[in-house]
Amino acid sequence: MATVAVTLPKLRRRPANPLVGGRANIAEFYFTKHIDNSRLVREVGFEKWHEYFNLLVAGLLVFICVLLFAWQHLKCVQDGYEIEGLKAERVRLLKWNHQLRLSEAALADPQRIDVLARKNLGMVSPDPQQVIQWSGVSQSSRQEPDSVQVARNTLAGDIDQPEP
Repeated sequence: MATVAVTLPKLRRRPANPLVGGRANIAEFYFTKHIDNSRLVREVGFEKWHEYFNLLVAGLLVFICVLLFAWQHLKCVQDGYEIEGLKAERVRLLKWNHQLRLSEAALADPQRIDVLARKNLGMVSPDPQQVIQWSGVSQSSRQEPDSVQVARNTLAGDIDQPEP
């Protein structure tokens, strides 16, 4: 290895007092040495790697906590929008249900049905001979199911009598 001696000029102010006691000005020398560290290999410091790993784990934990908090907040906001949409849908469906009930009531009006039956279908009111009254039957005089009276609408308008 080579060493080189270099003399650097020193900027000096002249002292206000001249040199006393035989002191002389001495030149200062600086030596530079060129060192080649390209073949050096750094030792692995396991303590440093352990410290870096701990720092990385702590950073990941903080990042995951922040991510979970943000996800929870965004999910809450999204659910709020969904709830408001469902409330609006419910109001719309309630209005539609009310309209359907009104139209059902209008369509089920007995007077309207009677008018439609007479005009469109050609139906007429039954004759008094075609009607059988069931309200006068008591529990003791109830007949067995095989002897049921049946009212039939015939062209002659007569009523079939029960079979004995």
